[in-house]
Amino acid sequence: MKTVYVDGKFLPWDKAVIPVDDLAVLRGYAVCDIIKTIGGNPYCLDAHIDRLLSSAEKVGLTPVWTKAEIKKIVFEVLEKNAPMDEANIRILVTGGSSPDFFSPADNPRLIVLVTDIPALPAQWYTKGVKVITFVQQRSIADAKATNYIPAVLALKKAKAQGAVEALYMTPDKMVLEGTTSNLFALVDGTLVTPEKGVLKGITRKTVLALGEKLFPVSEQDLSLDTLLSASELFITGTNKGIVPVIQVDDHIIGTGMPGPGTRALMSAMADQVGRSCNSPSVI
Repeated sequence: MKTVYVDGKFLPWDKAVIPVDDLAVLRGYAVCDIIKTIGGNPYCLDAHIDRLLSSAEKVGLTPVWTKAEIKKIVFEVLEKNAPMDEANIRILVTGGSSPDFFSPADNPRLIVLVTDIPALPAQWYTKGVKVITFVQQRSIADAKATNYIPAVLALKKAKAQGAVEALYMTPDKMVLEGTTSNLFALVDGTLVTPEKGVLKGITRKTVLALGEKLFPVSEQDLSLDTLLSASELFITGTNKGIVPVIQVDDHIIGTGMPGPGTRALMSAMADQVGRSCNSPSVI
């Protein structure tokens, strides 16, 4: 049975609980981050913890742990669990117990758990995937909060249409990101990704570094019309890596197959695995 860290204690999975008056339960008030291990080691751990602490600050949470303390806990949780070459480390900072069931009381809780990584279909990478558009924006774009109700609804709609992801889009049809991914497009030979209104992923940063060696790169607004005219599209994420997108709603992208630019980036990403986090100098 897996070991979980909850609020200062290492506990068996089935004993790991938080009080029902925690704002994470009552109001969905918490932030999180997810780290993938490679060869048993957390990849880009510092970057993920930096983002976790930044997310906490942006939603008004005040963590009582230093970055070094969180890193130490992460490694202790890994040591207390059976070795896994590849696993997910999930870190959460909750809002803590609230006397009035609404207001934070500056008593956040820290949760760290290790889970298996679900296997994704190989055909996602060889044949590409379909995504849909969904009018929605994160309330605080650059904070990775645990309130994923819009994402759950969007993914339910995507699944009903045979798609694997939903792309958030503003009412005026500016495309932003996926529910759990960042978005890239090749437009007239330039690698384009939305800059504003998105959660800037750690994998996104790596892809930008790799992409600069292959294409002109631009972080800019991305309209739906521009997206649909792109020669290639792909989404990125910690668990996904780079996934080619060949269809958006009912529109086929490019040739309807993963394109050469996407495949080149997938190859560069594969070479990057296990090397320094987000370091283009080692490519």
